[in-house]
Amino acid sequence: MSELYHLNEFILNRLSDENLQVNLIVEEIFVNIVNYSKTEFITVNVDYSNQTLTLEFIDNGIEFNPLLKEDPTLPDNIDEAQIGGLGIFLTKEMADELYYHYKDGKNHLKIIKKVE
Repeated sequence: MSELYHLNEFILNRLSDENLQVNLIVEEIFVNIVNYSKTEFITVNVDYSNQTLTLEFIDNGIEFNPLLKEDPTLPDNIDEAQIGGLGIFLTKEMADELYYHYKDGKNHLKIIKKVE
């Protein structure tokens, strides 16, 4: 997972301030792709301009549209919380815009987040 560290370092170095939400989004999406997609590669395109960060994750794993994943039922208290299953939900909540498409055998997930 050293690639995840390098990816986060690369992205956060472009921002004027460390952004924990961006860090969490990158980690959740990257780990989900690695653990579940059976991909051979992950490409991440990064653009930062006008206080807007655009990330596009591209992989050749199993076709999966995370935007169609049903949101989990949140527990009433932390003691009832189960580990896992919240990454996509948190990403949906924190991102300003999300887009997905599958083309030429590749998943494309674009995440747009306003940052300062």
